[in-house]
Amino acid sequence: MTNTLASVAPEGPRFSISQSLSMTFGVLGRNFVPMMAIAVVVTAIQSVIEYIVNGGIPTEGESSNVSSLLNIISYGVVTAPITYATFQDLRGTRVGLSEMMSGGFQKVLPVIGAALVVGIVVAVPIIVAVFLYFASTAIGIVATIATVAFAFFILVAWFVLVPVLVVENVGFIGSFGRAAALSKDRRWGLLGLLLVYFVIVFGILIVLVVIVGLIAAAAPIVALILMVPFLALFSVLGAIMPSVVYYLLRSEKEGVGIDEIAKVFD
Repeated sequence: MTNTLASVAPEGPRFSISQSLSMTFGVLGRNFVPMMAIAVVVTAIQSVIEYIVNGGIPTEGESSNVSSLLNIISYGVVTAPITYATFQDLRGTRVGLSEMMSGGFQKVLPVIGAALVVGIVVAVPIIVAVFLYFASTAIGIVATIATVAFAFFILVAWFVLVPVLVVENVGFIGSFGRAAALSKDRRWGLLGLLLVYFVIVFGILIVLVVIVGLIAAAAPIVALILMVPFLALFSVLGAIMPSVVYYLLRSEKEGVGIDEIAKVFD
Protein backbone atom coordinates (compact mmCIF):
# COMPACT_ATOMS: atom_id res chain seq x y z
CA MET A 1 0.00 0.00 0.00
CA THR A 2 1.36 3.40 -0.97
CA ASN A 3 2.18 5.82 1.80
CA THR A 4 -0.06 8.84 1.12
CA LEU A 5 2.08 11.32 3.05
CA ALA A 6 5.18 10.29 1.16
CA SER A 7 3.54 10.39 -2.28
CA VAL A 8 1.52 13.59 -2.21
CA ALA A 9 4.26 16.19 -2.37
CA PRO A 10 7.71 14.55 -2.63
CA GLU A 11 9.32 17.80 -3.81
CA GLY A 12 7.71 20.14 -1.30
CA PRO A 13 9.04 21.05 2.16
CA ARG A 14 8.05 18.70 4.96
CA PHE A 15 7.40 19.30 8.62
CA SER A 16 10.24 18.76 11.07
CA ILE A 17 11.33 20.50 14.25
CA SER A 18 14.56 21.79 12.71
CA GLN A 19 12.81 22.99 9.53
CA SER A 20 10.12 24.75 11.55
CA LEU A 21 12.64 26.53 13.78
CA SER A 22 14.87 27.50 10.86
CA MET A 23 11.99 28.99 8.86
CA THR A 24 10.52 30.72 11.93
CA PHE A 25 13.75 32.53 12.76
CA GLY A 26 14.26 33.26 9.07
CA VAL A 27 10.90 35.04 8.88
CA LEU A 28 11.70 36.90 12.09
CA GLY A 29 15.07 38.06 10.77
CA ARG A 30 13.65 39.35 7.50
CA ASN A 31 10.75 41.19 9.17
CA PHE A 32 12.20 42.03 12.55
CA VAL A 33 11.51 45.77 12.57
CA PRO A 34 7.82 45.90 11.51
CA MET A 35 6.84 42.78 13.46
CA MET A 36 8.57 43.92 16.62
CA ALA A 37 7.13 47.41 16.22
CA ILE A 38 3.58 46.05 16.42
CA ALA A 39 4.40 43.68 19.27
CA VAL A 40 6.32 46.27 21.32
CA VAL A 41 3.55 48.87 21.05
CA VAL A 42 0.83 46.38 22.02
CA THR A 43 2.92 44.87 24.83
CA ALA A 44 3.83 48.32 26.17
CA ILE A 45 0.18 49.40 26.28
CA GLN A 46 -0.78 46.16 28.03
CA SER A 47 2.09 46.50 30.51
CA VAL A 48 1.15 50.08 31.40
CA ILE A 49 -2.50 49.12 31.97
CA GLU A 50 -1.49 46.15 34.14
CA TYR A 51 0.98 48.30 36.06
CA ILE A 52 -1.78 50.81 36.85
CA VAL A 53 -4.38 48.14 37.73
CA ASN A 54 -1.98 46.10 39.89
CA GLY A 55 -0.32 49.12 41.46
CA GLY A 56 3.09 47.96 40.31
CA ILE A 57 4.82 45.03 38.65
CA PRO A 58 2.96 41.81 39.57
CA THR A 59 4.88 39.44 41.79
CA GLU A 60 5.51 35.84 40.74
CA GLY A 61 2.25 33.91 40.40
CA GLU A 62 0.17 37.07 40.77
CA SER A 63 -2.44 37.66 38.10
CA SER A 64 -5.86 39.21 37.66
CA ASN A 65 -8.91 38.95 35.47
CA VAL A 66 -7.83 42.18 33.80
CA SER A 67 -4.42 40.71 32.99
CA SER A 68 -5.97 37.54 31.56
CA LEU A 69 -8.33 39.53 29.37
CA LEU A 70 -5.53 41.82 28.20
CA ASN A 71 -3.39 38.80 27.33
CA ILE A 72 -6.12 37.44 25.07
CA ILE A 73 -6.74 40.79 23.37
CA SER A 74 -3.03 41.47 22.93
CA TYR A 75 -2.56 38.00 21.49
CA GLY A 76 -5.13 38.68 18.79
CA VAL A 77 -3.87 42.15 17.95
CA VAL A 78 -0.28 40.92 17.59
CA THR A 79 -0.88 37.50 16.03
CA ALA A 80 -3.34 38.39 13.24
CA PRO A 81 -1.10 40.88 11.35
CA ILE A 82 2.04 38.83 11.94
CA THR A 83 0.32 35.72 10.58
CA TYR A 84 -0.55 37.69 7.45
CA ALA A 85 3.02 38.97 7.12
CA THR A 86 4.48 35.49 7.64
CA PHE A 87 2.57 34.00 4.72
CA GLN A 88 3.53 36.95 2.53
CA ASP A 89 7.18 36.52 3.50
CA LEU A 90 7.13 32.79 2.78
CA ARG A 91 6.06 33.48 -0.79
CA GLY A 92 8.76 36.11 -1.19
CA THR A 93 6.66 39.24 -0.64
CA ARG A 94 7.89 41.71 1.95
CA VAL A 95 5.20 43.85 3.56
CA GLY A 96 5.61 47.08 5.49
CA LEU A 97 4.07 48.02 8.79
CA SER A 98 0.97 49.70 7.35
CA GLU A 99 0.23 46.83 4.96
CA MET A 100 0.80 44.32 7.74
CA MET A 101 -1.76 46.06 9.91
CA SER A 102 -4.37 46.56 7.19
CA GLY A 103 -3.96 43.02 5.87
CA GLY A 104 -4.10 41.26 9.21
CA PHE A 105 -6.35 43.31 11.47
CA GLN A 106 -9.50 42.14 9.71
CA LYS A 107 -8.91 38.76 11.36
CA VAL A 108 -8.25 40.10 14.87
CA LEU A 109 -11.70 39.30 16.29
CA PRO A 110 -11.73 35.62 15.17
CA VAL A 111 -8.21 35.19 16.54
CA ILE A 112 -9.23 36.72 19.88
CA GLY A 113 -12.27 34.42 19.92
CA ALA A 114 -10.09 31.38 19.26
CA ALA A 115 -7.68 32.37 22.04
CA LEU A 116 -10.62 32.76 24.41
CA VAL A 117 -11.98 29.30 23.53
CA VAL A 118 -8.58 27.64 23.93
CA GLY A 119 -8.06 29.46 27.23
CA ILE A 120 -11.41 28.25 28.59
CA VAL A 121 -10.85 24.67 27.41
CA VAL A 122 -7.47 24.60 29.17
CA ALA A 123 -8.54 26.56 32.28
CA VAL A 124 -11.65 24.56 33.23
CA PRO A 125 -9.76 21.29 33.95
CA ILE A 126 -7.19 23.29 35.92
CA ILE A 127 -9.92 24.73 38.13
CA VAL A 128 -11.37 21.24 38.63
CA ALA A 129 -7.92 19.88 39.53
CA VAL A 130 -7.50 22.60 42.17
CA PHE A 131 -10.79 21.69 43.83
CA LEU A 132 -9.89 17.99 43.72
CA TYR A 133 -6.53 18.75 45.33
CA PHE A 134 -8.24 20.40 48.31
CA ALA A 135 -10.62 17.44 48.56
CA SER A 136 -7.86 14.83 48.36
CA THR A 137 -4.15 15.41 47.88
CA ALA A 138 -3.62 12.08 46.08
CA ILE A 139 -6.54 12.62 43.70
CA GLY A 140 -5.45 16.21 43.19
CA ILE A 141 -1.95 15.16 42.13
CA VAL A 142 -3.34 12.66 39.64
CA ALA A 143 -5.78 15.28 38.36
CA THR A 144 -2.97 17.82 37.99
CA ILE A 145 -0.87 15.41 35.92
CA ALA A 146 -3.90 14.62 33.76
CA THR A 147 -4.64 18.34 33.37
CA VAL A 148 -1.10 19.13 32.23
CA ALA A 149 -1.24 16.29 29.70
CA PHE A 150 -4.64 17.51 28.46
CA ALA A 151 -3.38 21.09 28.14
CA PHE A 152 -0.41 19.98 26.02
CA PHE A 153 -2.72 17.84 23.89
CA ILE A 154 -4.98 20.83 23.20
CA LEU A 155 -2.03 23.10 22.37
CA VAL A 156 -0.62 20.49 20.00
CA ALA A 157 -3.93 19.44 18.38
CA TRP A 158 -4.88 23.08 17.72
CA PHE A 159 -1.34 24.28 17.03
CA VAL A 160 -2.27 25.69 13.59
CA LEU A 161 -5.69 27.01 14.60
CA VAL A 162 -4.90 30.68 13.93
CA PRO A 163 -3.47 30.13 10.42
CA VAL A 164 -6.55 28.07 9.57
CA LEU A 165 -8.78 30.90 10.76
CA VAL A 166 -6.82 33.46 8.76
CA VAL A 167 -6.40 31.49 5.53
CA GLU A 168 -9.24 29.02 5.14
CA ASN A 169 -12.95 29.65 4.72
CA VAL A 170 -14.18 26.88 7.01
CA GLY A 171 -15.93 28.99 9.65
CA PHE A 172 -15.00 29.62 13.25
CA ILE A 173 -16.18 26.27 14.63
CA GLY A 174 -14.89 24.35 11.63
CA SER A 175 -11.42 25.79 12.15
CA PHE A 176 -10.92 23.74 15.30
CA GLY A 177 -11.63 20.48 13.49
CA ARG A 178 -9.53 21.49 10.50
CA ALA A 179 -6.57 22.37 12.75
CA ALA A 180 -6.87 19.03 14.55
CA ALA A 181 -6.97 17.19 11.21
CA LEU A 182 -3.81 18.91 9.98
CA SER A 183 -1.92 18.13 13.20
CA LYS A 184 -2.95 14.46 13.14
CA ASP A 185 -0.01 12.05 12.68
CA ARG A 186 2.45 14.85 13.45
CA ARG A 187 1.53 15.57 17.05
CA TRP A 188 4.62 14.04 18.65
CA GLY A 189 6.76 16.24 16.43
CA LEU A 190 4.61 19.25 17.27
CA LEU A 191 4.94 18.44 20.97
CA GLY A 192 8.71 18.37 20.57
CA LEU A 193 8.64 21.71 18.79
CA LEU A 194 6.43 23.18 21.51
CA LEU A 195 8.77 21.93 24.23
CA VAL A 196 11.81 23.38 22.45
CA TYR A 197 10.01 26.73 22.20
CA PHE A 198 9.08 26.60 25.90
CA VAL A 199 12.68 25.81 26.86
CA ILE A 200 13.91 28.81 24.88
CA VAL A 201 11.26 31.10 26.35
CA PHE A 202 11.63 29.96 29.95
CA GLY A 203 15.42 30.02 29.74
CA ILE A 204 15.33 33.69 28.76
CA LEU A 205 12.51 34.44 31.22
CA ILE A 206 14.44 33.04 34.18
CA VAL A 207 17.33 35.41 33.48
CA LEU A 208 14.92 38.28 32.83
CA VAL A 209 12.94 37.69 36.03
CA VAL A 210 16.12 37.70 38.10
CA ILE A 211 17.29 40.96 36.51
CA VAL A 212 13.88 42.60 36.77
CA GLY A 213 13.53 41.44 40.36
CA LEU A 214 16.79 43.16 41.28
CA ILE A 215 15.83 46.36 39.50
CA ALA A 216 12.12 46.51 40.39
CA ALA A 217 12.57 47.50 44.03
CA ALA A 218 14.70 50.53 43.18
CA ALA A 219 13.35 51.47 39.74
CA PRO A 220 10.06 49.72 38.87
CA ILE A 221 9.53 51.76 35.69
CA VAL A 222 12.95 50.76 34.38
CA ALA A 223 12.15 47.12 35.12
CA LEU A 224 8.85 47.43 33.27
CA ILE A 225 10.55 48.99 30.24
CA LEU A 226 13.16 46.23 30.25
CA MET A 227 10.49 43.51 30.14
CA VAL A 228 8.54 44.90 27.19
CA PRO A 229 10.85 44.01 24.25
CA PHE A 230 11.43 40.48 25.53
CA LEU A 231 7.72 39.81 26.01
CA ALA A 232 7.10 41.29 22.55
CA LEU A 233 9.70 38.96 21.03
CA PHE A 234 7.99 35.93 22.56
CA SER A 235 4.69 37.10 21.10
CA VAL A 236 6.20 37.48 17.64
CA LEU A 237 7.82 34.03 17.69
CA GLY A 238 4.56 32.53 18.97
CA ALA A 239 2.74 34.09 16.01
CA ILE A 240 5.23 33.14 13.29
CA MET A 241 5.76 29.51 14.25
CA PRO A 242 2.17 28.20 13.79
CA SER A 243 2.00 29.82 10.33
CA VAL A 244 5.27 28.17 9.30
CA VAL A 245 4.07 24.81 10.63
CA TYR A 246 0.72 25.23 8.86
CA TYR A 247 2.51 25.75 5.55
CA LEU A 248 4.78 22.75 6.11
CA LEU A 249 1.87 20.47 7.07
CA ARG A 250 -0.19 21.47 4.05
CA SER A 251 2.82 21.09 1.79
CA GLU A 252 3.55 17.63 3.16
CA LYS A 253 0.01 16.29 3.47
CA GLU A 254 -1.80 18.00 0.63
CA GLY A 255 0.90 19.07 -1.80
CA VAL A 256 -0.19 22.72 -1.45
CA GLY A 257 2.36 25.42 -2.22
CA ILE A 258 2.76 28.74 -0.46
CA ASP A 259 1.40 30.70 -3.46
CA GLU A 260 -1.87 28.80 -3.27
CA ILE A 261 -2.09 29.36 0.49
CA ALA A 262 -1.30 33.08 0.32
CA LYS A 263 -3.53 33.87 -2.66
CA VAL A 264 -6.37 34.42 -0.20
CA PHE A 265 -4.74 37.78 0.55
CA ASP A 266 -4.68 38.93 -3.09
